Amino acid sequence: MLQSQYVTIDGKRIHYLSREPSAGLGKKPSATRSKEPSAGLGKEPLAGLEKEPSAELGKEPSAKLGKELTSDNTLFVLLHGFPENAHAWEAFIRTLPLHYNIVAPDLPGYHLSDPLSEERQYEVPALIKRMATFIEKVKKGRKVILVAHDWGGAIAWPLSAFHPDLIHKLVILNAAHPSTFTQSLIVSKQQRVKSQYISSLRDKNAVSSLISTDFKLLKDMLGEGFFEQQWDYASTLLNDWSQEARLNAMLNYYRCMPQDIPPVDASDEELQTIHVPNIHIGVPTLLLWGRNDLAFDNAVLRGIEKYVPHCEVIYHETATHWIHREFPTWASDRVLAFM
Repeated sequence: MLQSQYVTIDGKRIHYLSREPSAGLGKKPSATRSKEPSAGLGKEPLAGLEKEPSAELGKEPSAKLGKELTSDNTLFVLLHGFPENAHAWEAFIRTLPLHYNIVAPDLPGYHLSDPLSEERQYEVPALIKRMATFIEKVKKGRKVILVAHDWGGAIAWPLSAFHPDLIHKLVILNAAHPSTFTQSLIVSKQQRVKSQYISSLRDKNAVSSLISTDFKLLKDMLGEGFFEQQWDYASTLLNDWSQEARLNAMLNYYRCMPQDIPPVDASDEELQTIHVPNIHIGVPTLLLWGRNDLAFDNAVLRGIEKYVPHCEVIYHETATHWIHREFPTWASDRVLAFM
């Protein structure tokens, strides 16, 4: 059963969902997969979607979890992306063995986490510091497997680079590395095309525009059928988006991005002025990637080994950007094998 918890950092609360059976329950852990119902959301997200066997995408997961980590000393920390919240991980959580410790926070300003006081507190270095403190507060001596998607990944990449002592292993699902993403904006016109929506979200009138169009842009991002198939979860998102202060907080992540999105037909001179950050990550990393991602061109993965030398990349041939909800069992199988 997922429990609702809070930690306070610099006077602002971060809400998180917690499944931590080793923390005082006293029962011998079960090795079976969780069959618990969704915590307060009713329907299982994307019920029946994960029926299609994926094309071969890499190594088959091992049936054994290995000896390095046990359920008692391992903590999964799951970071969601835009425009979701911590409940995005429920299908994935249910596929992990019941005895594993899991926390899934709402990112600052999202859902039940407090909005931050100033826009500059949404700058990436400040978010890294805040989420590193969050991990310090919840890890309690356990080895952290950091799993992140989309904007959660945009935070997790540099967090792992600058705080490697906090992270045992890193798992990224369809979130571009900051260095290779910036490089792709320079070399890939297709990536510039796919990234133009970011300019709309950074616009000073974005809040009013999204509300006046009944959040069409956000609904289109989540894909056709999402609101019919996952209405209970989707209704929490609509409630969040309808609160102007919360929607504004979510958009601040884009407003505070270090890199502007260049025009599709930017000149060579303009593109050459773009600074590519040099972010190296030494922790073992697993990158799971749905090839049908509408937000990213495959160019964002070129040269990843330069910045993440201990990185294993596994593709899913039919998944989209929302691989954590579309194919949660496929994802968790690879994560457990990676452990």
